[in-house]
Amino acid sequence: MGDSDDEYHRRGGRDKFARERNDYPDRIRRDYEYDSASDTYDPVMKTSADEEPVPVMMTFKKFLATQDDSITDEEAIAKYSEYKLEFKRQELHKFFLAHKDEEWFRLKYHPEDSGRRKAEQKENVLRRLEIFQNLYDEGCIDKLQIDYDYAPQIILISVVVKLEGGTEDDIAALKSEKIDDESVLDETKKKIAEINGEENKSKQEKGGENPNDDGAITDSDDEKEKQCRNGTDFIFLRNVAPNITMEEIETACKRFPGFLRVGLADPVPDRKFYRRGWVTFRRDVNIKEICWNLNSVRIKECDLGAVINRDIARRVRSVNGITGHKQVAQNDLRQAAKLAAIYDKKNGLYQSENQEERQSSFELDVVAQSQNPLLKNLTDFLIEEANAEEEELLGISSGEYFKVPFQRDDALIARLDRIITYLRIVHSIDFYNHGEYPNEDVMPNRCGMMHVRGAPPSSSQWGTDDNGRTLVAQKFVTDFIAGFNNRIETALMSETSLNELELDNLGRKDTEKEVESFITANCVELAKDKWLCPLSGKKFKGPEFIRKHLTTKHGEKLDQVRQETVHKHIYLNEDSRCISRFSDYDGDRSRASGGGGGNSSYSDRDRRGYERNIGGSSGGRYASSYGGRNYDRGGTSRYWESSGSGRRDPREPVTYKDLDAPEDIF
Repeated sequence: MGDSDDEYHRRGGRDKFARERNDYPDRIRRDYEYDSASDTYDPVMKTSADEEPVPVMMTFKKFLATQDDSITDEEAIAKYSEYKLEFKRQELHKFFLAHKDEEWFRLKYHPEDSGRRKAEQKENVLRRLEIFQNLYDEGCIDKLQIDYDYAPQIILISVVVKLEGGTEDDIAALKSEKIDDESVLDETKKKIAEINGEENKSKQEKGGENPNDDGAITDSDDEKEKQCRNGTDFIFLRNVAPNITMEEIETACKRFPGFLRVGLADPVPDRKFYRRGWVTFRRDVNIKEICWNLNSVRIKECDLGAVINRDIARRVRSVNGITGHKQVAQNDLRQAAKLAAIYDKKNGLYQSENQEERQSSFELDVVAQSQNPLLKNLTDFLIEEANAEEEELLGISSGEYFKVPFQRDDALIARLDRIITYLRIVHSIDFYNHGEYPNEDVMPNRCGMMHVRGAPPSSSQWGTDDNGRTLVAQKFVTDFIAGFNNRIETALMSETSLNELELDNLGRKDTEKEVESFITANCVELAKDKWLCPLSGKKFKGPEFIRKHLTTKHGEKLDQVRQETVHKHIYLNEDSRCISRFSDYDGDRSRASGGGGGNSSYSDRDRRGYERNIGGSSGGRYASSYGGRNYDRGGTSRYWESSGSGRRDPREPVTYKDLDAPEDIF
């Protein structure tokens, strides 16, 4: 029998009276239901119920319900446009006030902090340009081909060692050590397979030679420490709160030996602007012990989620081999030259003193007015040649299935590779991946990944001509060029600036008017000839004395008002600005009809389908490119619980029909 009636009934689960309600908590629930991973990284992992409600923009139908019935269609459309503009202006203002003091926001938009950051980035670009020029003078650039077959040469290039401040001995050691990379392993396996296919019988007669004796990479029985090209180890930080500064992370990491630097990616809007980080250490330290100790460190009540970051397994990655076709290579050369000229101008490289004057007076092509020696004498390679008359007479110039022989122009490819290498080393642009790595200099691998041309199309895809040359479909080539141009222009070339009217509509303020408003707000009339300055608490005879007092004694406050006004102006003027999440019903309907996506909007470019790294990083490609290894995989499904009633499968349900069943007749 139990110690008491309450304990007895709690254990037995039986009621003394029929139909009595059991008010005791359900004791059947197990502890593991509460000890789940959702509370491991507090305060990142929170349910959607704990979040602040997402602002909702009314649909046109709901907006009309708030208006008078006598409103005309034109008035309704005009008022709804004003409502949407006011809604966006308020959201931008609230987001600015919420994040203006955070370090990541100041580095992007504050006039002083962003200026210092741009100066550091330009210094890094000049250093990279010097390294590229040295390699170019040594002849290393001309020997390099951006093809997958040249993956070992691309990996062994000494850019990373020189960026890390290595010596000639370090470069010699790099070239002599064995390459441990999946891209090289693929090529080695391919060559071994060819050798085994051609000489299988002879090798069996000779007893079978080991194909790995020539230095190929294999899985050895002895576990060897994987060497990194830059001789460093690094720790990946999964959760860095937006209010944590770089200095605070450096202070926590400097306690450990071998610390080199900290790199932070751009905030992730889908995770409440939490960031990912990388801490780089020297190779000769015990990285596991440092990671263990770093996991016990909490900064501003935030668990950083430190894990040992794996090195990039495949540094050289291939794209479609159609990029080696002459017509595609001509288009790539045109786009690469334009990119080089744009980013040279952005970073102040190869710019003459009267460059801006010439540009204002003559609207010339950005490549034509560039002083970069790599962009000179490209006209001969960009002129397209075609047998238009012959094709017209034969009637083969049109048609969806028109095929042309695959052509590779080595001279054209050589000029293209030179510019692609320049973009990758100097400007951190992975051309064939149409992506930029803006924070590469603070990352563990300062030149970690590159996309190159893959193997040419095989003859089995489109066939061969009478001379045995591989054919390619002209429509496929045209579509490939159009798609590549669209992606490269959207990701790297689309720079739109708002006009004065648009900035005013988004809430831009005049600097001097804001200063006047600040002075007026600090002039409080208590009585006749008696005024109070709330900022200092002093009393004056008139507002003109308060103005003089603020100008002479509190000039730094007025400067702060000016800086904050410029701060917001820079934020509003950027096309890819970060904004808070809000529900846009029009966008929700379009995304729902498209079969995916949430109901959040993070930036104006994101709403138009543009997504970068943002760090994104971004973020997107940037995180995977530098050893993220999907530590943050799961995204919203792990860190944020769905606001719906459960997970929904986007696939269509499979339906079955009995073919032998008789037809229903109604």
